[in-house]
Order: sequence, then C-alpha cells, then structure tokens
Amino acid sequence: MKLNKSMITCAVLMALGLNQTAFANEDTKQENEAVTIQSDIIANAQGNVIILSQDSRSGVGEGNETSIFQEGDVNGTDFTVIGDGNIVEIEQVGAENVAIGTYTGNNNLLSVLQDGEINETSNNVTGNENIVDVSQIGVGFLGIGSRAVNDVVGDGNEIIVDQGDGGHWAINGELVGSNNNVEFVQDGTWNETYFNSVTGDGNDLKSVQDGYWNVATIDVIAGNDNELDIEQEGDRNRVTIAAIEGDDNDVAIDQEGDSNSAVSNLFTGNDNSVDVAQNGADNLATFEVIGDDNEFNFTQSGDGNISYMGTLGLNNEYTSLQVGDLNESHIVNFNGNDNDINVTQTGSENVLVLEASADDNSLTTSDNDIDVLQNGEANDAVVVLSTILDSNANTIDIVQTGDVNSLDILVEGSNHQIDIMQDGEDNLITGADGGSMLIGGANIAFNISQVGNGNIVEGSFISDSGSVSVTQMGDWNTAVIVQQ
Repeated sequence: MKLNKSMITCAVLMALGLNQTAFANEDTKQENEAVTIQSDIIANAQGNVIILSQDSRSGVGEGNETSIFQEGDVNGTDFTVIGDGNIVEIEQVGAENVAIGTYTGNNNLLSVLQDGEINETSNNVTGNENIVDVSQIGVGFLGIGSRAVNDVVGDGNEIIVDQGDGGHWAINGELVGSNNNVEFVQDGTWNETYFNSVTGDGNDLKSVQDGYWNVATIDVIAGNDNELDIEQEGDRNRVTIAAIEGDDNDVAIDQEGDSNSAVSNLFTGNDNSVDVAQNGADNLATFEVIGDDNEFNFTQSGDGNISYMGTLGLNNEYTSLQVGDLNESHIVNFNGNDNDINVTQTGSENVLVLEASADDNSLTTSDNDIDVLQNGEANDAVVVLSTILDSNANTIDIVQTGDVNSLDILVEGSNHQIDIMQDGEDNLITGADGGSMLIGGANIAFNISQVGNGNIVEGSFISDSGSVSVTQMGDWNTAVIVQQ
C-alpha cells in the first residue's frame, strides 16, 4: 500500500511541471579560499516542487548551505549535491510530501524533517564521512505511513532515522563501505526496519522499536567487525536475519514483551558473538551456525519460550538460560570439537533436547564440555551423542533438582566422563524415547547420584575398562544396570 501511495505522490509531482520549480546552481569558483554560498527557499502552498543542484569544489572545508521549508500537502524536493562540505536542511509540514536527494562527496550534512502523514524521503549517498539525519513525525496505520530509504556507498558515514507514532518504514537499501553508523528509531505500532544489504567492515547498525507488531529484517551482512544491535519493546515483535557472513561480528537482540521472535537462518564465520535476551512469554529464538570460536548467549525469562541452536564448528560456546515454566531449549546438530555448552532452566515442565548429528550422522562430536542444570518440577532432558562415527572424550554434567524429573540419555564413543545428579522424588533416568538408557564405548566413567524417594535408574552400560557408580539415598528407589 505504501508503494502505491509513493507512485501516486510522484505522479502528482511530475504533473505539476516545472512552472513551480526553483533552481539553485552554483558553479565552482577557481579561488584558493573556500567559498560558502547560502540560499533559503520557502514554499507555502500545495503541490510545489523544488529542484536543487549544488556543485562545490572537492576538498574544501565549507561548501554550499541551503535551507528549504515547504508547508502543505503533496510538496516535493529533488536535490543533487556534488562536492565536499555542503549543508542541506529540508523541512516539510503536511501530508504526502516527498524529499529525494543524491549526494556525491565528503563531509556533507543532510537534515530532513517531515511532519505529517504518508511522507517519504529517499537519499543516495556516495562518499565518506557524510551525515544524513531524517526525522518523520506523523501517524501511520496498517502499513500506511512515512518511509525513509537510504543507500550509502563509502566509509565513515552516519545515517540516523527517527520515526514516531507508528506505521512507518525505515529502509537501508544498500550499505557498501566500512566504519559506517546507521541508527533507526521507531515509536508506535506496525513499524518496519530493513537492512537489505550490508557489505564492509566495522559498521554499526542499530534499530530501536518501541511498540508492538514491529518488524526488523536483516537480509545480508557480509564483512568483519560489524555490530548489529536490535531493541524491541512490546508484544508480537519480530527480528529476522537471513544471513551473516564474516568474522568478529557482534549481534545483540533485546526483546521485552510477549510472543516476540528472533530468527537467524544461517550464520557463517568465526569469532562472532550473539546475545539474545527475551523477557516475556511465548518468545522464540533460533540460530543456525557454521564456524569456529563463536559465542552464543540466549536468555529467556517467562513462560512458554523456545530457544534453538543448530551448530557446526570448533571451540564454540553456547549458553541458554530460561527462567519460567513450559520452556524448551534445543541444541541440535551440534558437531565439532572443543565446544562448551551450558543450559540452565528454572521452573516447571521445561524441556531440553541436546542432540548431536540429528540429520548428518557422519559427523563427530568430541572433546566437548556439556553442563545442564534443571531446577523445578516435571522437567525433561534428552541427551543423545550417538552416530555411525563415535564421538569421544566428552564431559557431560547433568543436575536436576525437583520432583518427577526425567533424563533420557544415549551416549556412544570412548573416554567420556558422565556425571548425573537428581535431587527430589520420583525422578527417572532411562534411554531415548523412554527405553532403556544406553552408554557404550571404552574407558567411560559413569556416575549417578539420586537423593529422594521413588527414583528409578534403568539401562545398559557397554564399555571396556569403564566404571559405573550408582548412589541412591531414600526409599523405594530402583536401579537396574546391565553391564557388558
């Protein structure tokens, strides 16, 4: 709907013709000192069009300075600035106004203020250390609102977009370069932020949305040392990352509210850091990762939350913390060596699924350190490290505190250290799908401790030069271990 409105607005502006067009065209002067030319253009009517072209000398400290004010509806500006050190300030008050700008040069400043409904601005910047500051004020609803589109090629540029009262779009169409700063701030309902394409190193991308039914979409970030910071406060907000490619990138997502989601389809690279914090109920966080030395931290506070990590690589760190009831944490298809996995769940009826090689059982998972803590009632943990190729030398430490907790465990390979502690009543240790527990391989140290009444251990231990220790303290406990 916004696109159709944009086409209508542009058609109206074109139909107005050039009879209401003002030109400001300054030729470069061949003088040793920089020359500043200032112009002020004011339009107070409907359907006015201002076309501005400025050309200043490259390398000057101060270029041209222009201020444009338009009041009314269906007004438009189309400006082209070439050179260095130029300043353009545009203010439009009314509805369905359009500001289109093309910047080529360095150290230019563009300020666009649009106060009204269904306004649009599109800015194309080529050069270094330019500043684009866009503010759009007005009410939008159901996708009909103001839109700000920015395309940037260069280094050290700063793009700031501030949109209020909901229903607006902020779009970074293309960002090519390094050390750029892009910040979108949106207030209200049904706002949308898009980072369509980011290519380069050391860029800072930030989106802040305060309201509900807001969307932040990142299509591609390709490069190193980039920072992506997404903050959403409200309900039913969504963050979607299609692809991140590169090393030493930092991603931080903070969502406050219910039914929010943060989803990454594919994350590829090394030494990356991802932090996801969700505070509320029925939230979803999911990432798929290929690479080494990455760090992932998921924190969810509330009920009915789900976190998922699918990983392939070496020396990665994965931390999942869930506080509340009916939460689910899935770390599936984690393959590689020397990974560090920590899962903590506090509450009742929580579920943990920790499974290696669920889809590709030709991959191994060795020398990993796995720590699981579940504190509450009726929690369930499933740990599966069993493939065609054995996984070796893993350290597994599982603690369940509370009543009616269950552990399904199936581990094969050699030189594992497995420690299980259950403190409570009517707890159960079995195998996958409720069958008998199976621990198989050589030189495995397997220790079980249960404190409470009515606890059960049932399974098989197949190992050469392995050891089994089962300790039960309480009444009506059962332990059946078949050792081969």
